[in-house]
Amino acid sequence: MNVPSPWMLAARQPLAVVVAVVAVIAGLTVALWLLPLGLLAYLLMVVLAARDPALAAQARRPPPTPRPRLTSPTFRVQIEAIERTQREIARSAAQAGGPLSRLLLPIADQGRELVEEAYTLAEKGQIIERYLASVDRRVIEKDISGIDAQIRTTQDQYTLAQLQETRRSRIEKLENVRDLDTYIGRINAQLQNIGASLDNVLAETVRLRTADAASADSATSQVARRLADLKADMDAFQAVLDTALTQSGAA
Repeated sequence: MNVPSPWMLAARQPLAVVVAVVAVIAGLTVALWLLPLGLLAYLLMVVLAARDPALAAQARRPPPTPRPRLTSPTFRVQIEAIERTQREIARSAAQAGGPLSRLLLPIADQGRELVEEAYTLAEKGQIIERYLASVDRRVIEKDISGIDAQIRTTQDQYTLAQLQETRRSRIEKLENVRDLDTYIGRINAQLQNIGASLDNVLAETVRLRTADAASADSATSQVARRLADLKADMDAFQAVLDTALTQSGAA
């Protein structure tokens, strides 16, 4: 899918389209001279809008990927809070205007990337949550106890080997379940960290709107590095999660 240019986005803005339509209608029904005048006004609006840093950033942004449907109340609440903060960051950056806006808009894009990562993380948490709800640990523990009793009374070596292999499988499943319990806690902690980090970024963007260009440049670079580090941590954590989900059979 092609990414639209700032000129295309500017040309499609609702107010500009209304001006163009009104110009055509007025030129054809009221006075012909209104047509070029209205189209000139439309062209001027497009030129001014295309120079807007916010629109330029929107044009550079790739098309959004479909987001997973979150049914877990726990994860949905966290994601909604993260999204609200990210939207406020983008709004604050767009309202800054001038050179400062060009410094802040890349940070807004980083925040948007973190939201996408958070959605992926929450989806995996939801998968784990659903899997754990389907597993009764007491049944697994009871199975292991029963197998242990059989092992103690079995004399046949072939039967004994099969029972020991079955026991290893049940123990492995129990350990996987316990690991996934731990990962649920880690996912929640990671999402809380994302939310807190974006809250700090929002406060920073608001503060930077009152700073001079030199100070803002240095500060935005620091914020960008912190967000990049957070995304790298999330990527590493998600790789670990993928392995855990595959081993457990929850995926």
